[in-house]
Amino acid sequence: MNDTTQTPVRFGPGNALMGMLTTPTQQAPGDVACLMFNMGANHRVGPRRINVKLAHALAARGVSSLRFDLGGIGDSDALNGAPDVQTRAVQSLEAAMDVAERTLGARQFAIVAMCSGVEQAMGVAANDARVVALSLFDGFAFPQRRSRWERALRRALAAPAHPAFPGKAKRWLQRHLLKSHSTKPLPGFFTESKPMESNEAWFGATLQRLVERKVAVQLLYSGSLHVCDRDRDQLGAFRHAPFTQALQYEFMREVDHTVCTERGQQLFLASVGDWVTDRCFGASTERRNTSRTTAGAECAMPTTWAAP
Repeated sequence: MNDTTQTPVRFGPGNALMGMLTTPTQQAPGDVACLMFNMGANHRVGPRRINVKLAHALAARGVSSLRFDLGGIGDSDALNGAPDVQTRAVQSLEAAMDVAERTLGARQFAIVAMCSGVEQAMGVAANDARVVALSLFDGFAFPQRRSRWERALRRALAAPAHPAFPGKAKRWLQRHLLKSHSTKPLPGFFTESKPMESNEAWFGATLQRLVERKVAVQLLYSGSLHVCDRDRDQLGAFRHAPFTQALQYEFMREVDHTVCTERGQQLFLASVGDWVTDRCFGASTERRNTSRTTAGAECAMPTTWAAP
């Protein structure tokens, strides 16, 4: 930790937003900095403090970062005039880039986003030329029929042996069979308001726009949501589109959705840390893709089970 400096910062409209700057002690900040923020309604530290660990790993390589809470989450106050989650996120991300420009001198940004944060990061990147790189973990996925059937079968076979299965089965029955249990989605960050077809159209159009603008994109998918992967399965119909060939795609079977295990954290930090560093300083050394190719072809039974 001695090679990094951490500085809390208030920023944004009315200083409503709270974040933590992490900078290398022995090196002047570069022109590109990294932004990290919430995964859903979780605090800016990320699941299992993965954002904190990534910030220190990047600082050790000379990369400065800002991890922060979006407006209305964690230590950040709600932003006035932001009626929905996506608007609040875009305003918060733009304010984060503004403060990083002033304090770090950064002119361009790599954003690391997880889960629901993927849509928010893509949204701001599509309209702000300061974003030059996106690392997106477990965001949009469009597995087609074969992949969905195989996933359902493997989960069905694995589920009964998992200690959480009885509780999950009971809650499923209550939701679907008992009138006393509402099936309406809960309001807030986890409400799915758009149909799959709309998400797919938005994702394809936005991703193509980003690639055409030369924004570097890393797509990562965990073994929690998908038990196997062949031929970029999670991209579905987009996997052979010309604009997706410029992406770095990685299926991480040993990493779970909330990076619980030590091994999963090591793999996540190595992949994202290398990729962000290369985007900030140029790809001085090429990462070997052998392990990724092998991982993408693996279809072993999952060690954990998550409800569909």
